Amino acid sequence: MKNKFLLFIAIASFPTLYAQAVEEKIATKSCDCLSKSSGIITENAFRDCLTASMSEIILNDKDPKVRESLNTVEGIQGMIQKVQDLVIKNCPKFVPEAPKDKSAAFYVNSKNKNAQNSYTIAKDLMRNKNYKMAIESLQLSLKEDPNFVLALDDIAVCYRQLDDFDNAIKYYKKSLEIFPEGDMALMNIGTAYSLKSDFKTAVGYYEKLIQYQPNNAEGYFGAGKNYFLLNDDEKALDNIFIAHIIYTSEKSEYVKDSEQLLGAIYQKMKSENKEELFKKIAERTTLN
Repeated sequence: MKNKFLLFIAIASFPTLYAQAVEEKIATKSCDCLSKSSGIITENAFRDCLTASMSEIILNDKDPKVRESLNTVEGIQGMIQKVQDLVIKNCPKFVPEAPKDKSAAFYVNSKNKNAQNSYTIAKDLMRNKNYKMAIESLQLSLKEDPNFVLALDDIAVCYRQLDDFDNAIKYYKKSLEIFPEGDMALMNIGTAYSLKSDFKTAVGYYEKLIQYQPNNAEGYFGAGKNYFLLNDDEKALDNIFIAHIIYTSEKSEYVKDSEQLLGAIYQKMKSENKEELFKKIAERTTLN
């Protein structure tokens, strides 16, 4: 399967000058799309205009080499980056501001000295895998500072290590009440629900992570894995392909995980005579 998948994403190229002409067409159409947007242009609106313009122009282009060039992760990434650069150059007023990362405000040490001391002791206990005593120390920390996000996340980690998923979920939810965008809590509460075989609820939390951090591969990977466990192969593929593209662009070691899961989905769909559907979803995902 791996050879077939690598063949599926094998690099195909076309002349640079022609590619540039296509990219300019897409950038021009993207700028036109953005100019029609009402209100503040968000990251999602920017991405939607760019990908919609790319899909329309590529799909309507009569030269098959243009379509072939986007049959690869590398081809898609290269095209998107070049078009994005052109859009930024040609219509900079439509480029959204980078989203503000709130992590620095919440993933910090406690200002309460007693809470921080108990937390420091708990971290040492966690490193030694003494999770029960770590929980006691974290409880003391939270008694002093109930809104200490790091302590809430770590006490949930301890409960998860002890296979007490209900308490882990309880504290992740407390953390999310204070910091709803918290990626650590969103990722791990998804994992906890998945370990409880509540795949539908797990998907919901991973989709929240995608909403808050659309460039974080973990949201797409987690959602895709749980959709696969729910036997929703189409949504699983949509998410895993996106995760794979992001992992690849970041040169992440987790690219092996997304590749392995893509292989599992491919084999399952092949056994169900859905190989053509797999290819169609792959093409749709990479173009959109």
